[in-house]
Amino acid sequence: MLVLVAGVTGNLGQKLVHSLISRGHKVRGMGRNLSKMVPEAHSLLESFIECPLFYDVAALDRACTGVDAVICAYGMHPRLQLDGQLLLLHAAERSGVKIFVAASWNHDWRNLELGKHESYDAYVSFRHQVEMTSDIKPIYVFNGIFAETLFSFADHGHFGPDQPNLWDPKEKRMKIWGTGHAVWYWTTEQDAAEFTAEILQRDDAVDGGFWNVCSGANSLIEIAEIYEQSQGRKVTLDIMGSVEDLRAKALSAREQGDKSHFERYIGWFYQLHAIDGTWTFPKLDNDKLKAKTTSLEEFWANHPEI
Repeated sequence: MLVLVAGVTGNLGQKLVHSLISRGHKVRGMGRNLSKMVPEAHSLLESFIECPLFYDVAALDRACTGVDAVICAYGMHPRLQLDGQLLLLHAAERSGVKIFVAASWNHDWRNLELGKHESYDAYVSFRHQVEMTSDIKPIYVFNGIFAETLFSFADHGHFGPDQPNLWDPKEKRMKIWGTGHAVWYWTTEQDAAEFTAEILQRDDAVDGGFWNVCSGANSLIEIAEIYEQSQGRKVTLDIMGSVEDLRAKALSAREQGDKSHFERYIGWFYQLHAIDGTWTFPKLDNDKLKAKTTSLEEFWANHPEI
């Protein structure tokens, strides 16, 4: 297949190139420019379509012409996730594309009502708009939190600009709300790309649907224990409060905040919904896919700075 990866210069987009090429597919890339793209990944592309504005319809049409499938790997800005993704989907419709992987790769938001988690509202709105107006049935991939975000990689996502992440790589400290025994689904960016490539090439890809996949599922206490055993370093657990303490903090931050700057408080809700059962996976689809997953030990071995 010839696959368009829209947002190809991003963290996940560049990994998707390798995962698709390794399975014998050709990849066309689309992005604002090539400044962030590693030359090696660029050299693998069938072509690159420059699209400086997400509403450049002519560029979107050029990108979608002749492809067999589209993967939207746009960033998390609401205008990209709703306005931009709808424009991309309409371009795919005009080109007769039937396989469309929607931007997702996050927690399982399929049952969320609008307003419960602002950073997912655009995803929820996109889903319902497409169901009402399009013949395309998108694929959604839910993989929990990226390992790169969980372990505080720079420029790989965060809980909020003014909020500390869970893991302090310098001090080897883990911030924990609740008992610390709630399960977190986590996935490396490379594994997410592998899962996506496997799903895309299935015979039933045109049917779309929701996929629950992950590299692993562990509590924060388990992660700390595995780290100590495999890395030989002591992890300090900072117990921040109960689930209800976190809920009160999150709701207070929302009440005092501004929805147009939801990123200033949404980090509290990421942590809350991960431990209060909101995002518990109803199933796990790993066994349906031929994708090898990465263990925590392997991930840490590849990133000794953690």
